[in-house]
Order: sequence, then C-alpha cells, then structure tokens
Amino acid sequence: MTTRRHFLKGVGAASLVTLLPNFSFASTQSPNVLIWITLRGAMDGLNVVVPSFDEHYQKLRPTIALTKDQLNPLEKGFGLHPALKTVHQMYQDKQAMFVHACATGYRSRSHFDGQKILENGSTDPFEPVGWLNRFLKTQQSNQAIAIDAGLPLIAQGDVKVSSWFPHKLNAKEEQANLLAEMFQSDAKLSANFKEAMKLESMSMGGNQNKQFTNLAKQAGKFVSSPNGPNIVVLELGGWDTHSSQGAEKGRLANQLNKFDQGMAALKSALGEKWQSTVVIAASEFGRTAAENGTKGTDHGTGNAMLVMGGAVQRSRVLSDWPGLASNQLYQGRDLQPTLDVRAVIKGVLEQHMGADQTTLNNTFPETQDIQPIRVLS
Repeated sequence: MTTRRHFLKGVGAASLVTLLPNFSFASTQSPNVLIWITLRGAMDGLNVVVPSFDEHYQKLRPTIALTKDQLNPLEKGFGLHPALKTVHQMYQDKQAMFVHACATGYRSRSHFDGQKILENGSTDPFEPVGWLNRFLKTQQSNQAIAIDAGLPLIAQGDVKVSSWFPHKLNAKEEQANLLAEMFQSDAKLSANFKEAMKLESMSMGGNQNKQFTNLAKQAGKFVSSPNGPNIVVLELGGWDTHSSQGAEKGRLANQLNKFDQGMAALKSALGEKWQSTVVIAASEFGRTAAENGTKGTDHGTGNAMLVMGGAVQRSRVLSDWPGLASNQLYQGRDLQPTLDVRAVIKGVLEQHMGADQTTLNNTFPETQDIQPIRVLS
C-alpha cells in the first residue's frame, strides 16, 4: 500500500494541481477490455495494408510502393507493412484483422475537423461530446481512463473520465503536505485527492517517459491493476507524411515501428487480460492514392483500420475493395470509402461490450441506417 506520506513526497504539490481535475473513473457494464488508439495525422493505409494485387497501386506510387516480397502476407492478396512484425504475429495467431477502404462521415481533408468527427462520431466538427462518453453514459459499472496530456474529445461529455500522463515530480514535501491540508478542508478536493492517490498508486514504479511504447505499457498496467479501468484511450501522432514517406524504410516505417513496439508492450503488460481485450486503431482519414512530387502523400479519404486483441476470434481483411483505377477513385484522387468507421465501432461495442441497439443509437445519434459490422468473428 502506498502511504499518504510517501505518496505526497513522490507526487508533490505541483503535479497534484495538474492531476486532480480529471480524476474520476467512468463506468461500463462489460468486464471486457476496450482500448482505442487515435492515429493523429492521417496514416497512409495504402502503404500499411497494401493492395499489392491491384495493378494500379505500383503505377500510382513509383517510388514509395512496396513490392509483394517486402510485405508480410495477408489474405485476399493484401500484405502488411514489414515494420508491423508484432501485429503480423497477432494476425497469424488469429488475433488481428484489418478493415480497408473505410472512412467516417467526413469528406473534406482538414486534420482538425477530421479528428473531431472521428472522436465525436457525428458529421459535425462542432459537436462537443465524444462518442465514447455517450457510450459510457449508458453504462453502470467498471471504469475508463484516457492516457493523454489532456482529456481528448472522444472522452468528453457528461460522464467524468479520468486522465493520466507521465509527469516530473520536483515539488518539496513541505509544499505537498501543505496542499494536502488544504484539500482536507474541502469535501470535493478531498474526494479528488483520494482518487488521485488511487490512480497514482497504480502507476507507481512505472517509467515516466512520454514515448508511445511506455504509454501503451502503462495502459496495460492500469487495466491489469486490481479495480483498474477496462476502457482506455490512447493516441499516437506523427502520421502526416507529405514528403519523404518512404517504402520499406522512411518516415512511415518509423511511425509503424513505434506503433508495433507499443502493441508488444501493451500485450505484455495486460497479461491474462489480453484474452478479453480488443484494440481499435484508426486515423481521421487516409492519404492520396498517388504519391506527390516530394515522394510523400497528401490528405485523402478512404483508409485502413486495425483491430487487434485476444478477443478477436478470426484474422482477416474486411474490405469491399473499390479499386485504384482513376475512374474508381474518390474525386479522382483518393481511395473510395466503401465501409463506415462507425459500423466497425458499433460492431465491437455490440459483440465485445454487450451494447444493444438502443445503446448504439445513443452512442452514434442519427446513424440508424449504419448497421454494426461483426468484425470479431
């Protein structure tokens, strides 16, 4: 047990001021684990889950296309970028599947608006409530947390959700004790302080660096702790590869290495919880089918999603492939979306988290015509 004295000595006044505002676990009914990862910056799905069977792929990308012998093989002629070694092993273990040619309801190319719509689950970038928060509002037990420097839009709304991020602890013990005494005179602050102690005790002994691998590891530690959360929100930025994107090596490969190492750390930290876990990773939109003049790709539309975890029962590539011929591209430049990201999320919430139709309709308002896709089996 972490004593009050040792906790205060380690955490200090300055970090408590940062940590306290968002300490409150939200609730769900299912004991299963759901981890959402926002890939900020528009990952190039065409070079992650590669349609090497499509004759137009190499022609559109003369310097950044991957060849079939560079890829880790998937079904239906698709191949996985070689940087995703851990993810491919999950695929071989029937614990990973991929959704291709998918998109949200957004059809413009602004990162800012696209990310908002991915996280709020609507077609309106000004909608202030996240789809995960709307889902949590329908639930009763268990817990959720965002591993983030601030509370991301996906978790914002009426239900209070905790957030945690690595912090440097330099405050003196005297300052911490003084702040603790101040908290004791205020019921709300005192309650928040107790929540802070609970959450900080779960993270004690962890590496405090802010790299994605460590954040993913910490997410696994939180989930596997006694009375820990069963829903976690993570993010990994840096996917905006307008130039020098590379093929087997380069900027995209470096990003994929970070993601892959994070998945390995997450799985290891989850331990037995991995078997009841689903991880969804998605970007705000994809990138252009053709490479540009600086050997990169620009903002696009259709993209790939990654769905992984021990609760995935079947490895596959789910795609109604639209083709990459010029007359098949969206507005003559992007991969045409044929599947809706919200249908995939609905399917996971239904199959994995026990959501009924009413819950799904509340989570994603005005999407009754978008039916859940059963992606896990």
